[in-house]
Amino acid sequence: MALVPVYMPKFGMTMTHGIIMEWLVSEGDTVAAGAKLVVIETEKVNTEVEAPVSGTIMELSHDVEAEVEVGAVIAYIEEA
Repeated sequence: MALVPVYMPKFGMTMTHGIIMEWLVSEGDTVAAGAKLVVIETEKVNTEVEAPVSGTIMELSHDVEAEVEVGAVIAYIEEA
């Protein structure tokens, strides 16, 4: 079983970071690919990030209200 990182996405050309507004899952939850994981706030919009694979949430790497750089790992999913 592979451990798949979930990265802070880049939603715009000038975006350098995002703020984690709400986790929609908890560690240990089982998710399907495409399931909504987290709400990210940017300068312009709040957006939901989806799971890239199906599996179990192994780690949520940042707390709510954390400011996270684009490209940083925000969670890990153990692929089913």
